[in-house]
Amino acid sequence: MALADNLAVANLPPALNLNIKVSHQYMATQFEQQAFYVLVDITHTPDLPKLRLPLNLAVVLDTSTSMQGVRLQQAKQGVQQIIDQLTPEDAFSLITFSDKAKVLLPSERHVDKARSKAIVSTIQSRGGTEMLQGLLAGMQELGVNRTPQSVNHLIFLTDGQTYGDEAACLEKSEWAGVNKISFTTLGVGADWNETLLDQMAMASGGSSIYIDSPREIAEVFKTTMHTLTLVVARELSAKLELSLGVNLVEAFQITPYITRVNFNSPAASLGSLAANNSKTLLLEFRVQAELCQSYDYLMKLNVEGDIPSQMDYQNWEAAEIKANFTSEPAKNTEIPSVIVTALGKLAIFKLQEKAMIDLEHGEVVMATQRLETMATRLLNMGESDLARSALLEAGRLARSGNLSAEGRKKIRYGTRNLSVLPKEINRD
Repeated sequence: MALADNLAVANLPPALNLNIKVSHQYMATQFEQQAFYVLVDITHTPDLPKLRLPLNLAVVLDTSTSMQGVRLQQAKQGVQQIIDQLTPEDAFSLITFSDKAKVLLPSERHVDKARSKAIVSTIQSRGGTEMLQGLLAGMQELGVNRTPQSVNHLIFLTDGQTYGDEAACLEKSEWAGVNKISFTTLGVGADWNETLLDQMAMASGGSSIYIDSPREIAEVFKTTMHTLTLVVARELSAKLELSLGVNLVEAFQITPYITRVNFNSPAASLGSLAANNSKTLLLEFRVQAELCQSYDYLMKLNVEGDIPSQMDYQNWEAAEIKANFTSEPAKNTEIPSVIVTALGKLAIFKLQEKAMIDLEHGEVVMATQRLETMATRLLNMGESDLARSALLEAGRLARSGNLSAEGRKKIRYGTRNLSVLPKEINRD
């Protein structure tokens, strides 16, 4: 790129905004190694035009026998609500699957809404569950109307286990992520593989949702569609440049939900950013003052995203994160309350993770103790329903050595949803 082009890009207003808070303004030089936390709130700049991007959307529905009744009725209602919200520029397709996949509505723009909704109303349940068949058909339909400007997304709903094609489903999800196609995976009830659906969503840069009551299906479809219409930045990613003596321990997204973030690859994938929403990260480091205090900054964070149709805005923003070094420990200020709050919620999330690992290794007593500790902390936090679920499962685990499928999902997704609220972030 020529120098003039570089200057032109540098003079563009940023589309993204980074609000940084650190746990310590001062680092004590007499300690060999210190914990250092960085909270990064990623938003779009207030003046960024919020144009609704065209959607390229495929809905893939499990219509196996177990979906009959309220589950299928709610799913059909949810799809019909999505169709109502389509614009002429949106591309839409509908695929059903059980033992085989069937393309009920091939991908097209200018959707005939009345005809499409009538076809949706005819869907019936039958057969078993083979997820890969539906996934492949959905991906093929997305390829028909995929454009550089569209939000390319697949909504995948199931209530059952798939057998023998898990690895292929994950491989296809990874391909989707590389090719800027994100998934929302929806699991209904207690009999589906939460690990697989989580991995599929994460690999694609999307999200997974647990629906414990069939009567919530239509509302989840509606909310998911609404979020897609608000996307202003696609394919957010973050890169870290660390000074000597600074090591990353763990990284989490804590808004809109808690999940681990992987900085081991060249860039950490953060999914999309919706209008008036944020993505908030909490990064934990170990800092060796002796090695890094001579550097201008502890670390540099660069966040970039794909901002379709906004060529007048810079699609990246960077921040240098610094600390002052002192031999007077008393100068160390209090940790901001939002970081303390986030660490408390993360501790519960990690207790859940460790309990599940203990259970996989046959450490029933340890897993039970972790669930009991988690329940106590949840009660102190005011999360009484989730605390009750954790206590019930701890008792079940102590008696039988196993968790219920429903209880496992409630704990997994309940702790993940202990996200830090925007008002907590902005209060400091």
